[in-house]
Formats: sequence, structure tokens, C-alpha cells
Amino acid sequence: MKRNWMIWAVAAIALMVSCTDKKTAENVADNDSANVVDTTAQVNGNIDLTSVAGTYEGTFPAADGPGIKTLLTIKADSTYQLRQDCVGQKDGHDEASGVFKVQDGNILMLVRPSSGERTFYKVKGADCIVLTDSLGNEPEGETAKFYVLKKKK
Repeated sequence: MKRNWMIWAVAAIALMVSCTDKKTAENVADNDSANVVDTTAQVNGNIDLTSVAGTYEGTFPAADGPGIKTLLTIKADSTYQLRQDCVGQKDGHDEASGVFKVQDGNILMLVRPSSGERTFYKVKGADCIVLTDSLGNEPEGETAKFYVLKKKK
């Protein structure tokens, strides 16, 4: 069930990035990628995991509802915990934890141990990360701002 949900979630995200203008009030108020500046602390060309470590949150678009509330905790020891809840759906909950690798200096590749599934985030600064494709390409257009997770204070 969880695997099917994740497959649909990834497909929904890809669909939303490519062809929709739908916005949720929460996303419009909280996320604005135009204001995201790449100020990543770098050590030897790679991100400084101690400055990136923390909990990030946001709501990604969903094809069948108001969104997917996402809570991602990045730890300096290269492990992560991910919690996602489909807003308004009682069975739309998913949790994962595992390890991540840093690619190209500022791309976090999260690997789900149970399936080997990979998810990619680009570190845009000490306070935000952006969901990307496997090459580190960020979403473009009006919906791009909906794929930003901001660090909890």
C-alpha cells in the first residue's frame, strides 16, 4: 500500500510540475522560490552538513487533494527521517528513514532502504531545500515555489 502511494505521489508531483497552475492558499503564503538565494555553506566544494542539519517542512502539490504535507529531518551523520501526509486523507500517511549522499556538492540523494527508491533535494541555503529531479534540475514556472521546504526555527 505504501509503495503504491509513493508511486502515485511521485507521479502526481511530476504531473503537477509539468502542466498545472493550481495553487493552495498555504503554499502561496509560505513558499516563494523567487526569494530563495543560494547561500549554502560549503566545505571543500561540498555542503557543510552541520549547517544543513535540521527539520524542513512544506506542502507539496497533490493531484487528488490540497497537498502533501512534508516533514524532512536531515542529520549531520548523513541520515534522514521523512514524514508525508496527504492533507484531508486518513490513509495518506507515509514515513521513511535512511541514509543520504551528497552529489555535485549540494544535491542530497535520499535512499529509501526498503525499496532503493531515491529522492533528490537541492540545498539552496542553510534554511531551505528544493525537491529536484535526479539531475538536480529544479522545477520551473509558477509551480516551482510549491516544491520548497523551509527549515523550522
